[in-house]
Amino acid sequence: MMQKQHIPDIEFDNFSFGQIKKLFSENKIFINKEYQRGDVWKSNQKIELIKSIFNSYSIGVLVLYINDSHQFEILDGQQRILTIYKYLTGKLNLEGSDLKAYDNLVDKEKDFLNGYSVYYLKLKSHNPETKEEDIVQTFLRLQEGSPLNKAEKLNAYRGKFKETFVKIKETHPIFKMFGEEKRFRFRQLAAEMLLLELEGDFKNKVFPGLDLPTFRAAIKKYEKVIAEKHITFFKGNLDYIHQSLNLLLTAITPRELIPIYLLVSYLRKKKADNSKLRDELSIFIEDLLKSLNSFSIYDTTPPADMSKADFRSYQEYKAEARKATSADSIQFRLNFFLEELGKKQKLILKDEKRLHDKEQKRVLFFRQKGICPECNKIIDFRIDGSSHHIIAHKDGGKTDDLSRAVLLHNKCHQKLEKRLAKN
Repeated sequence: MMQKQHIPDIEFDNFSFGQIKKLFSENKIFINKEYQRGDVWKSNQKIELIKSIFNSYSIGVLVLYINDSHQFEILDGQQRILTIYKYLTGKLNLEGSDLKAYDNLVDKEKDFLNGYSVYYLKLKSHNPETKEEDIVQTFLRLQEGSPLNKAEKLNAYRGKFKETFVKIKETHPIFKMFGEEKRFRFRQLAAEMLLLELEGDFKNKVFPGLDLPTFRAAIKKYEKVIAEKHITFFKGNLDYIHQSLNLLLTAITPRELIPIYLLVSYLRKKKADNSKLRDELSIFIEDLLKSLNSFSIYDTTPPADMSKADFRSYQEYKAEARKATSADSIQFRLNFFLEELGKKQKLILKDEKRLHDKEQKRVLFFRQKGICPECNKIIDFRIDGSSHHIIAHKDGGKTDDLSRAVLLHNKCHQKLEKRLAKN
């Protein structure tokens, strides 16, 4: 059975040239900056448009729809209507052309120009439930002749996923450290990190690519809701980066931030002891970026203070970093950061089985003949008994290694932990 075609309501109508200034002044024309590019035409393109109108040539048909505020929201033709508005208000640069300013036209010329018809298709969604998606998809498809970049396309979508990354970008101080933003680039960066956080398999270090189809799938999946615990953890990762790197962030590129983000998220999830993570990150990232930026990818010999092995490793990393959005590159860069960190400090991961279960405690109880080694008194296994890792979990102690575990009274265990903490 053939799939039913999406047929929206369409009306064909026109504005007069002279009417456009009034429509703008009355706020009846709306340029949605969430997905529109702004004024990007070059001067010669604008001049040629006005010349076409003077010569009664067609300038094509605009596509718009009536939004919830009863405004004409432009889906296609923004550059044309902005150019006309600028000409009418005297804001169009006519230098080097033979065009006269609108205010300098004689009445006959103005009357002729004001009567020119700017035609448009007025689009209304056929289904209220799919209105937002209809509008977004119509806009995206209309732009294929002059492609939008990925950041601009992401901003054409709606839903919880977009709402989250836009809010994070606007409110988290980390994004204020990167300098001047190209259109929506930092929103895209926030979206990339959010996607990796939500869809990444940190246990196996497998991550999605950062291509547009993958984003579309995530936007659909998280259209209505994202669990608050995920958003809180995401913000926490950015807090760690901001507090650890601070002014160093002003020299870091968005491409470099991706593996840094993944490293922080991985360590917070998997590392046994993160009590000194902020200081560890500050030292490690600064040293690593200093080494990576001490030579060019085109250099064939290492800097004087760098070994050939490190140089080859760093060159391989730089080559992979160029494939910034591929899943393999993302995985490679996280593994590289982890390997480099492992050279600086012993990286002890959390034991997935953090606490001894009841059967393991029973083994300890009978091995000790029911005696607490701290106070040498009997433990009532029915109501008491707290197991203790002789080698601390943060130092790599494993729960399954019962040769390095004891069973204590609950109070005795608390006293022991306080005593060890002082040492």
